[in-house]
Amino acid sequence: MKWRIHDMVNSGVLSRTGRGLYQLGTGHNYTPELSPRILKINKLLKKRFPLISYCVWDSGMLNEFAQHLSSYHFILVDIERDVAESVYFQLKEEFSGVFLRPSEMLLNNVLSDFRLPLVVRYLVSESPISMRNDMPVVTVEKMLVDIFSDPEFGYLIGSERRAIFSNAYYKYIINENKLLRYAARKGKKEEIQNYIQKGNFNKQRPNLI
Repeated sequence: MKWRIHDMVNSGVLSRTGRGLYQLGTGHNYTPELSPRILKINKLLKKRFPLISYCVWDSGMLNEFAQHLSSYHFILVDIERDVAESVYFQLKEEFSGVFLRPSEMLLNNVLSDFRLPLVVRYLVSESPISMRNDMPVVTVEKMLVDIFSDPEFGYLIGSERRAIFSNAYYKYIINENKLLRYAARKGKKEEIQNYIQKGNFNKQRPNLI
């Protein structure tokens, strides 16, 4: 049976969505669009800090899943803790509106005064990140856990957050094992697991078996 399932996955009859979970067809993996600003930041980090782990993404990527489009975007620079301060000062030389782990007060009252501000944060170890053209890019699993747990996304509550989860689960393959491992690293595994179950988001996957 295992070999048969393996062959069906390789041939595209099934796609894996987690441990022991599959859906019919190849499904769609999430591939974020990278803005010129994100590409510029990536180039800078690759040049100045070639050995570090990081992930740069834009809150505007959530508009694909949201109920209401947001015109206020910010860029998240998730970086290894040991070099976060060095990266922060390097980015300040190149961009305006750069903040290192801003307080909730700054998030609510100051960031909106800047056009596309940069928020430098600590990268959680074993964060689910994929590589594209030798560039780290955010995965849908990381996005969902971050909007559920991080203060930067405190404005996404109620029906807006539910819509993002619902649309992400419907449109793309979500590796729930990967999502929950990352949530556990952030101390949110049980909370987000209950949230997914109560929302029946994983039941919205087409042809789930």
